[in-house]
Amino acid sequence: MDHLWPAVPADHALSLEDQITDHLTDLGNLLGNHLDLLSHDMIGIRVDGRANHARLRVGGGNVHYLTLRVDSDWLFADGKARVATKLDLGIAGHEVELKLPPMEMSEDSYHGTQLVQVNVPLLERKF
Repeated sequence: MDHLWPAVPADHALSLEDQITDHLTDLGNLLGNHLDLLSHDMIGIRVDGRANHARLRVGGGNVHYLTLRVDSDWLFADGKARVATKLDLGIAGHEVELKLPPMEMSEDSYHGTQLVQVNVPLLERKF
């Protein structure tokens, strides 16, 4: 009976969900590369769809006069975005690096109006 009806060979290809995720990641990174090129390194986007992670970089300037850079890491999980942001500010050759507390952003609504809720934990304990 086995020689008449052989088993279907095992498929080792990626699942359709992983293929779509990889294609969307590639498209996001392609857009980020073009945006980086068009903005002369003022805006940069890097996406990792499998890890639900993104990095957004905005800013530039001249070190001798004024520089402002915002570098943020985004992690998407449980319907929320957790954002860790770092600001670099330079004035006349003096530079300051400021790390902001991590923020959580989620979708909300109030009387039918769509809102974005931003939570900034001032005190956070981990066990």
